[in-house]
Amino acid sequence: MAEKQMPPITPEKHEQLLSIFGRLLPLVDSLADKLRLLWILGLLAAIWLVVWCYVLKHYALGITATMGIVALLPSLILARFWWALEELKSLPDIAGEMVGDAKSELRESVQNFRAGKMPKLGFFSAGKSLWSIGAMAAEASELVGSYISVATLVNPFMLVLGVISLFSVFLLFFVGIVLAFFV
Repeated sequence: MAEKQMPPITPEKHEQLLSIFGRLLPLVDSLADKLRLLWILGLLAAIWLVVWCYVLKHYALGITATMGIVALLPSLILARFWWALEELKSLPDIAGEMVGDAKSELRESVQNFRAGKMPKLGFFSAGKSLWSIGAMAAEASELVGSYISVATLVNPFMLVLGVISLFSVFLLFFVGIVLAFFV
């Protein structure tokens, strides 16, 4: 049975990918920092709204809790976008480690098989195999988790929710300032 060989990446394409990542990573990092700041501002504004309603204006606990949850929703959506951008920053490292581990394991297995060194079935070798499979599965899980987070960034519905959340956090922040100084 012939093995399918993947064509290697040409040096030009490799350099092009590196240059794209070189330009994209600072942009992603800057956007993640700004979203983290907005998430913190939204969280503080929601806490202030709860304190203002319950402690200062003596609203009922149910009304205060409802207002707090509604005020917290935009911050939670922004936190999801922030988390997706943070995972996107580490995606090249995870993919590179996973590919490197898989190549070395496969190369070692093929060399042992061709040399006639069949692994002995024993308790310790089975444990070692399970350990390496578990490590590779953990890396695959991290990679799949990163792809799921990237789906947040490209889903049109989530993007619309993110834009609405940005405006909501700004509005909530200004409402908090008005409540603090004028009401």
